[in-house]
Amino acid sequence: MRQSGMLKLMLLVAAVAFVLSGCADLQYAPKHSVWYYHKELPEADNAIAKAQAAGKDKECPDEFSKAAKMRDDAYDTYLECHTTEGIEMAKKATQMANVLCPVKPQPPAPEPVKPETKTKALGWKEVAKVTLVNFATNKSNIEAKYSAELKKAIEFAKLYPDTRIDVDGHTDNRGSKKLNDTLSMKRAETVVGYLEKHGISQSRINANGYGFSKPVATNTTEVGRAKNRRVEIRMSSQVEMDSDDSAKAVKPEPKKVKKVKKAKKVKKAEKKTEKPN
Repeated sequence: MRQSGMLKLMLLVAAVAFVLSGCADLQYAPKHSVWYYHKELPEADNAIAKAQAAGKDKECPDEFSKAAKMRDDAYDTYLECHTTEGIEMAKKATQMANVLCPVKPQPPAPEPVKPETKTKALGWKEVAKVTLVNFATNKSNIEAKYSAELKKAIEFAKLYPDTRIDVDGHTDNRGSKKLNDTLSMKRAETVVGYLEKHGISQSRINANGYGFSKPVATNTTEVGRAKNRRVEIRMSSQVEMDSDDSAKAVKPEPKKVKKVKKAKKVKKAEKKTEKPN
């Protein structure tokens, strides 16, 4: 009798040991009248519950429904004794729940609009002018009365060696255009020669003959005509200008000595009487 009881106890211990060894990968999770499941199925439940608590069921309802259905299908498959398939489906449900509603990458912020800046360019601006007036009629020689004004021009040119110099010759309107163009150029060239003689480089100087095309006074009076018989020495400095003034900002090429255009033939009687001024 004692031996029979001992044998029953040993068989019971062996049975319990066998059951416990077979349940090593099982987890207590009562559901569908079953107390123990492989851990992958409860993990799928936990992942779905966590996603729902985070509001993923409302944020991306379609994807959430697919993950929950995969979890439910995993249980159905498992309970139909397709253990391995059910476990794999539970793993997939967990993965789906963990990646619900991924954060969409934000488009790069647009670059701030840079304020439009006006480009700067170099141009020439007149900074000083000396005028020699009342040249003798039909004359281009420099008289002593111009010495003081010429001295001012020379001193300024030497003080500012980067300035450009324009020497413009003018006449009154007596005589033909051809002769007055020629005379105005001679007056300008005479002054250029004077400036060169006193140390001003010819490369800085442009000579221009405008004839009677740019009067500063009336040509109907002697006083007015005297003011028009003049030479202007204009000195310009290079400065920065806005892009709006780009046309003015272009450095002009040094002007060549003007060639007087051929004048139309005039009657012999007129040639004898015309005198430039």
